[in-house]
Amino acid sequence: MATLKFTQSSYNPLVTVYITTFNRLALLKRAIQSVKNQTYQNIELIIADDGSSDGTQEYLKGEAAISNLIAFCNEGDAKGACFGRNRAIEKANGIFITGLDDDDYFEPWRIESFVSSWQRLTAEGINYAGLFDSVVEHRKYAKVRCYETAKVSIRALRRANVVGNQVFTTAANLREINGFDELMPALQDWDTWIRLTQAKGDLLNINTFSYVQIHDHGGNRISEKPASKIRFAFERLQSKLAPMSFSEKAALMQTMYSYPQINNLFSEILLICLGGYFRKCAQIINRTYFKKNKQHN
Repeated sequence: MATLKFTQSSYNPLVTVYITTFNRLALLKRAIQSVKNQTYQNIELIIADDGSSDGTQEYLKGEAAISNLIAFCNEGDAKGACFGRNRAIEKANGIFITGLDDDDYFEPWRIESFVSSWQRLTAEGINYAGLFDSVVEHRKYAKVRCYETAKVSIRALRRANVVGNQVFTTAANLREINGFDELMPALQDWDTWIRLTQAKGDLLNINTFSYVQIHDHGGNRISEKPASKIRFAFERLQSKLAPMSFSEKAALMQTMYSYPQINNLFSEILLICLGGYFRKCAQIINRTYFKKNKQHN
């Protein structure tokens, strides 16, 4: 294996980028290439494979031998994305760290924009727990811009994930909050950003739309997970946030009902309606009516 050489300085700090993957080699190659294409080059790339059987492990071992890529390949039972993320956080050499999902990709300016923004804020004596960027989502019929909130506090995150799935922060910050919760089958990112802001302060949006999230590739996403896992994740998140106000509970519940596989419970729908989310209530009713008609026909 090649000896990896990185540089560390206040002007050119090493940034660790981690990717977790499972049986998505073609998409993973695109994600890796987007990291290699960054205008900022002092990057350590850590890939955590969760037991792939599609040639991913062989590919990663070959890449690790010739580039600044570190591969952790799990050859046993799948341990989940959070296990891989936490292993990457533990092993990261970078001062800064951020993640990338294997089915998404970075625009070339992403890391340079994060580093320069952090350095500028530091020079001005301004501290944030981390930075994030607005996202371009490729949905089935259109491209949509999202996560455009300028600054995010713990108060906002207690009601909704207004950050998205990636944050740029220090590796020390993520280690201090013990990384990702490996018992969460979903909402892992949201839970982590809540704990990060609670411990370290607000998150700032650099607003350059440097993260491209792909929803139309045909692979599995959280929206296809079993309802039982989605419910468990929301229940676990709610227990961590306790005590919650009525409006916070209603906000959390209406987010849970964004997943079409969730079965309706009258008490939950009532909570959503009393919380003022009338459009969500209408969507739930329409969705339920459509399902019943489809089953009847």
